[in-house]
Parts: sequence; C-alpha cells; structure tokens
Amino acid sequence: MQIKDLKVKEVSTLTVMIKSVNVGRTTAQKPYLKFELVDQSGSIFANKWSLKPEELNAFEAGQVVTVKGLVQLYNAQKQINIESVSLVEGEVDYSQYVESSKFTVENLKSDITGFLDEMKPGYYKDILNYFLTKYEHEFYLHPAASRMHHAFMSGLAQHVYEMLKMGSAYCDLYPLVNRDLLYAGVILHDLGKLFEMSYEQCIKTDYTLEGLMIGHINMMVSMIDEASKELGYDGEEVLFLKHMVIAHHGKLEWGSPKEPMIIEAELLHYLDVVSAKMTAIEVALRHCEEGQMSDRIPMLDNRRFYHHK
Repeated sequence: MQIKDLKVKEVSTLTVMIKSVNVGRTTAQKPYLKFELVDQSGSIFANKWSLKPEELNAFEAGQVVTVKGLVQLYNAQKQINIESVSLVEGEVDYSQYVESSKFTVENLKSDITGFLDEMKPGYYKDILNYFLTKYEHEFYLHPAASRMHHAFMSGLAQHVYEMLKMGSAYCDLYPLVNRDLLYAGVILHDLGKLFEMSYEQCIKTDYTLEGLMIGHINMMVSMIDEASKELGYDGEEVLFLKHMVIAHHGKLEWGSPKEPMIIEAELLHYLDVVSAKMTAIEVALRHCEEGQMSDRIPMLDNRRFYHHK
C-alpha cells in the first residue's frame, strides 16, 4: 500500500520514509510526535499521541518505518492517527520511498545540454559548463525545495528544464531578450540551494549554518564571483548574471535583495513562478483521483484544485 491508496476512516499499514519528525505538546502538556511521511506516491502528516519513553527520541528524518494507524481528515486533508510505528531493519532501497521527477535523469541531462548548445561561446556558456561539470551529480539529484515546489528527487533539474523550455519560446517572441543571459540565470538561480540545505536520501534534513545565516541567493552570488575570477572574467556580464540571481524572487518582500532591473531578470522571475505553481498543481492532482478535489496547496494560498477528465 502507498500513501495515495489510503482511505479515510480505515486502519492501514504501510512502509514509508520519515521526511520530518518533531515533538509537540498537547494542551495537557504531554509530548507527542508529529511526522511528515513520504513515499513515491506523495506525503502525509501523522501524529503519535501515546508514546513510550523510548519512542520520544527514537526517530529522525531519513529513516524508513512501518506505520499502522487510522486515516482521518483534518482541515480537508488526510492524516494518520498512529497506533504503532517501527523502524525497518536491514538493507533499504531508499529510492522506493522518495518521490521522483516525471523525467529521467538521462533525459534531463540531454535536454538541458541541448539548450547549452544553443548558446554562443563566451562567459555565460563557460560559467554554466563550469558549474554543471563541478556539481553535476548534485544538480541532477536534488530537489528544488523542501516543500513548496519540485520537492522531489531531480526536482531542481526539472524546474530548470521547465524554465528553459518556456524561456526559449519567450526569446523567440521577444528578440530583445539576451538568450544566453536568460539561460545562465535560469540554470544558476537556485543552485545555491545545494548548499543552503543538507540532504539525506534526497530529503531536506536541515538548513546548514551557512544556509541559515547567508541564504542561497547570497551564497550563489559569492560562487559566481569566485568562478568568474577563476575563469578570467570580470565586467558587465558578471554583474548582470549576479543581478539575475539576486532579483529572481521578484519583490523585496518575497526575499529579493533587489527587484529586477533588466528585461531578462523580469522574465526569469515569471518563469520561476509559473514553473513552481504549475508543478505544484500537477503534483497535487496526480495524488488525487478524477472527480476529486486535491489537497490544499500552500504556495497557491492553500487553494484546492478539481481533478477533471
């Protein structure tokens, strides 16, 4: 049984991975465990209200466990009231418990390389080859985020591919857009997330100290500076690429140190938003049956979407 197969008001047993676990307190100040559980079909929240003393510190993110409990609805979303939870012993194939991109790594590599082949020789192509060679394994493996969008194996590469695909069409429509600069910004805008968060079995376990204190945007700007010097580049092109990364959240209140000041940065922001929101909807609809409403989607103001034929 997988998470997507769970039925409300039924007691079910399934084997899943722990994405996160925290200790909560009831109104009577008794401790309980709050889990987020995942498998290839999706994720679900679960609570274990009655604890043995040894269970309080027995679980952590990345462990595979067998859970038995009653499936209930809370705020229109399924959750599990856990009766029992135990660690799976022996060798574990973690790929069986992690949601993955709808694209294979091989296809993502081939398609993204195809976009690089469209670029002219020079700084933007050189720095992309530098980073994609140095961090190839991490780039094609990691999620794009811990929860909000593309939060699955190879999610970062899928996010980049979607943005490149849309960006290419916009470059055809608007010749004023510098295609090479746009492609470079798309591929590098979230690369700092590889170091902002620590990952185990392709799920976020925690923010790194550098991630907490500096953040992926500032980290990436520093990485661009270092790589540009190593490659022997300095000047306006470097400045524009750093601005692409700095401004990609679009607004100051959304986490951008600067708002977009060049056409490519404005377009990058829109591509980022469309890719994130459309994939969040797609994943939510994939996890519910036709004729049903999806779970609430946090990045779309907790709205639900209807899965029609």
